[in-house]
Amino acid sequence: MVLGIGCLVLLLTSAALPSVEVPDLRALAKQARPAVYLLAIQDDEGEVKGSGTGFLVSSDGLLVTNHHVIAGAKQIIAKAENGGLFPVLRVVASDPGNDLALLQFEAKGLPCLTLAPAGSAEAGTRIAVIGSPLGLEGTLTEGIVSARRKLPGQKREVLQISAAISQGSSGSPVLDPQGRVVGVASFLLAEGQSLHFAIPAEKLQVLIRKAGQTSAEALPSSPSSPATRTYTVRSGDTLTRISRELKSQGVLASPEQLRTFNQLPTNAVIRPGQVLKIP
Repeated sequence: MVLGIGCLVLLLTSAALPSVEVPDLRALAKQARPAVYLLAIQDDEGEVKGSGTGFLVSSDGLLVTNHHVIAGAKQIIAKAENGGLFPVLRVVASDPGNDLALLQFEAKGLPCLTLAPAGSAEAGTRIAVIGSPLGLEGTLTEGIVSARRKLPGQKREVLQISAAISQGSSGSPVLDPQGRVVGVASFLLAEGQSLHFAIPAEKLQVLIRKAGQTSAEALPSSPSSPATRTYTVRSGDTLTRISRELKSQGVLASPEQLRTFNQLPTNAVIRPGQVLKIP
């Protein structure tokens, strides 16, 4: 008789628990990947000295990453999933204390991610991370929010997550089952297992609001900077012909990269005198 009562209590308790929302990872990846970028961090000579991840929060090129990813960068190139290359023009705002930075490149009508409501990432929330660990673009990992906490010796609040992140994942979006950003992947503790941490999206919301009140810091440029190179279209030129011409000059730029970089429609006609930017 006691056993029967206990089973009844267990059934009632289980029925009262809310169902856990499980993300459709295939749909989430298809939706979010076009808004996630591999960041190539370059020095004064244009040599790549590091990499990270960033993601768009507006269709006109406002990109989020970690502050530590861009620290000391002279040039930054954002590479899209489709191979498009976008030189970062300026640092719009940064928050070193929360390891966040907002960058801007020239764009229009690109896919972007939305931020989740404040406080929506609680312990047990299912999440997915899309980034570029060790340069492996579009890598998807999944897990949960393990906790919200302040680590010893730190004042900032972070999300502890179980989804795997590695070097190069810094700046990756942490997404909820609806594909909304609940955090920005930031660091891991190498001495632990599955101890990965992200900056809550609330801190990013604050930085975006402040960005409208601060002046943007332009990245330094040099004569070899990809942002400054152009090609003036000549009579008879096509993107394929221009690509071959550039290759003979030691510059690798495929016709598709030229089209994407200059935001040209698939059937666009280029004309003599038109100035194209070279990625």
